[in-house]
Amino acid sequence: MRLIVWLRRALISACLGVLLLAAPSAVHACVEGLAWGMPLEQVRNHLGANQRVSEDQAGRFIASNVLLDRLPVSKAIFEVDPHEGLTHLAYEFSIDDMTEVLAGLRARHGRPLSTTFEHDRHNDQVWVWNTGEDLITAVRQDVPGQQAFLISYRPSRLRPEIL
Repeated sequence: MRLIVWLRRALISACLGVLLLAAPSAVHACVEGLAWGMPLEQVRNHLGANQRVSEDQAGRFIASNVLLDRLPVSKAIFEVDPHEGLTHLAYEFSIDDMTEVLAGLRARHGRPLSTTFEHDRHNDQVWVWNTGEDLITAVRQDVPGQQAFLISYRPSRLRPEIL
């Protein structure tokens, strides 16, 4: 009888331990140090105290000349809802950094879905990763006389393992 009580307690303890380890934690944005739902002040602190952040539209903020790890970002755009916190990130990189950024994303998240759009003299290449937590979209825009490389992050609404 004592053995059964001891086994029951051990089983309950083991189940509680598994539940604590498997409990959902905060969902982190792909960029280290940021998390979906962060308030504006925490996003500003992440960018650095000296970084000037301007409001472009209601809830949409822009920071220029930011460093992402050691890679320069000409423009960082982030949307922060007053109730939901950080909901969207976008970075504009130099076209020269495109290969390094795409290689890093591929190494971290695997092979992306990719496509090319061609219309008149406008050519866009698009790469998409769904990590389960984030939807990452990389776009190379090639318009005569101007090239741009953008990365956009937002929380994923669809978990790939459900499909």
